[in-house]
Amino acid sequence: MDKTELIMRRKNVRAFIDADPVFIDVIRKTPPVKNPQTGGFKPGVNETLPTQKARIVQNVRRYTAGLVNAEAGDIPDSEYRLIGNYTLDLEANDTFTWLGEHYTVLGIHTARQESVFAAISLRGPENRG
Repeated sequence: MDKTELIMRRKNVRAFIDADPVFIDVIRKTPPVKNPQTGGFKPGVNETLPTQKARIVQNVRRYTAGLVNAEAGDIPDSEYRLIGNYTLDLEANDTFTWLGEHYTVLGIHTARQESVFAAISLRGPENRG
């Protein structure tokens, strides 16, 4: 892809995000750290990244119910995608909260140069307390 096409694609992505943006604070969990005194592992610290702008889109056909009927009741069954500018700092297993719902990044499509395109999973509201 030549430079002009890349610039135009990035402008289109930016306009798409600006049409319905979400502002998220990504929480990145660091891997466990080995304790040299005891030889065991202690949990890593969670790093909160600065607020970033992206867009969440539902990745299913619009005529699907989006629910699975289970013994406990209806469970949302929707696949979501997160689209961000090419500068979005995001990795697999990052988490964030938007409108009281928790999301986890499942994976990132690495072949894109004009945007960050990630599969995310809706984990639902906080259920502690």
